[in-house]
Amino acid sequence: MFRLFMLLLSFGLIACSPAERPVEEDTISSGSDMSSEEVPEPTGYTEYLWCSNGENYSQEAANARNAMWVEEVNSLGMTNLGSAEITPSGWSSDNFDRVSILFWENKSARDAGWEAYLASGIEEKLNETYPGVEICGGEDWKNVYPNNSYRLREATITDSFMVGYQFCNFNEDKGPEDLRAFVGGPWSDFLQRYDSENPAVNFGTSVNVPDFDDESVEVHEGVPDTFDYIWVNLWSDEAGRNSGWSAVEEYGQEMMSAANSVSACSEEQAWSGSIVKTRS
Repeated sequence: MFRLFMLLLSFGLIACSPAERPVEEDTISSGSDMSSEEVPEPTGYTEYLWCSNGENYSQEAANARNAMWVEEVNSLGMTNLGSAEITPSGWSSDNFDRVSILFWENKSARDAGWEAYLASGIEEKLNETYPGVEICGGEDWKNVYPNNSYRLREATITDSFMVGYQFCNFNEDKGPEDLRAFVGGPWSDFLQRYDSENPAVNFGTSVNVPDFDDESVEVHEGVPDTFDYIWVNLWSDEAGRNSGWSAVEEYGQEMMSAANSVSACSEEQAWSGSIVKTRS
């Protein structure tokens, strides 16, 4: 749960998003049978968009812009699209002020959604109504990062949250099947004790597999130039996050050793987040 970490979402454009790569034939499983040899399907499609404050930025203006965006997107029938914003917690970036995230049901829904959005003129209307509030996605949308997502454990988040990301590369002679074995074995074993001792903690985990050419895109501080996947942990608050790390220190070292035998991961990057749009 805690040595590998999470990634977040964003706004993406179909025609202008970074070069995508096909889903690996053998990839990570989500909440279904982790011991199964069948290659699982993604449980969602998540996009991340770098965002910087404009000259007219204020939190009030950003909130108003987001509210208008939600109303307009729902008018297009995209009520099942989720969105959030995250900001670095305890660190900062020269690349952005925050990251916007979009949670799609799947890649097909994302493609259709962006086609409808771009044709609707909503983006232009937002910029006319709230000029200079924010700049998202970079020049020609080069800072949009789509991922196939595999949900291992679901958390119920209604407002604010904490999230952590680690960017991971498989060790030599290791691959997705080894990660699935870790999830279904040492990680699950650790969670049995953790859950029994922390029943009130609201905690979720996902694995994100990049659907873009990570060798040709810009990355931010602390992210390796290339990586195979992102391990994401999500908590409803800081107290839950702290309890998780305390459990790792107390009785999770065997689980950590198993994780490190499969992959080498970057240090955790912590973020604080808030929900922008919930799914209906």
